[in-house]
Amino acid sequence: MDKAILAVIVEEKIDTNNLIVNINLIKMKRTLVLGVLVGFIACNQKNSNEKANTIDNKKINSLLEKMYSEDGHNDVLLNDTMIFSKDIVVLNMRCDSITQADIRRIARSNHPTDKPLSREGSRVSSLHEGVTDFKINNIKSVNDKTEVTVTLSNKNYPTQKQWIEKIIFTDQNGLKIENIYFNQNMLHTTEPNLKKSLINFIKQIDQQPDNNKKNSQ
Repeated sequence: MDKAILAVIVEEKIDTNNLIVNINLIKMKRTLVLGVLVGFIACNQKNSNEKANTIDNKKINSLLEKMYSEDGHNDVLLNDTMIFSKDIVVLNMRCDSITQADIRRIARSNHPTDKPLSREGSRVSSLHEGVTDFKINNIKSVNDKTEVTVTLSNKNYPTQKQWIEKIIFTDQNGLKIENIYFNQNMLHTTEPNLKKSLINFIKQIDQQPDNNKKNSQ
C-alpha cells in the first residue's frame, strides 16, 4: 500500500479516536454537572423544608406561650384572631353576647343578684385553675391540619399530676388554633374539646323560657 495513503488512514483513525474520546469526555462532564445540580437542588430543598419546620415550631411555641400565659387574665382571649381560628372567635363572641345579655336581663328582673350564664375557670385547658407550664411532645401534619401534643402542669398545685392534651392548628393566613382536645380523665363534664364547650354553652339559650331567649339574643 502506498505510504501516503497509509499515513492518511492512520491519521483518520487517530482523529476518529480523538473525536470519540472528546465525545465521551463531554458526556462525562454533562453527567457530572447534572449530578452536581441535582444534589444542589435537593440540598436546598432540604434546607428550605428544615427552615420552614423550624419557623412553624417557633410559631407554635409562641402561640401556646401567649395563650396559656393570658388564660385567666384576659377575658377576651378567645377573641384573639392572632391565636384562634375564625370558628373559635365567632363562637366565643356569641358566648360573650349571651353572657352580657343575661347580665342585662337579670339586672331588670326581680332577682338582680342571680348568677348570669357564663363560662368559668380555664377556657383553654382541662384544669380549672389553668396552666403555668407546658412542654411540646410532638408535632405532626394530618391532612391540612397540624396536631400538637402537649404536656401541661400547674406549679401552684404540686399534687396535680401533669396531663396531656392535643391542640389542632389550621392555616388561616398563618397558623391558628382550631380546637383543643381536653384530657378526658380530668373533665367533670361531657365536653371533650374547646369547640364543643362553646357550642354547648350557646345551646343553653335554647333551654331558657321564650322571654329569656328574646332578651339574650
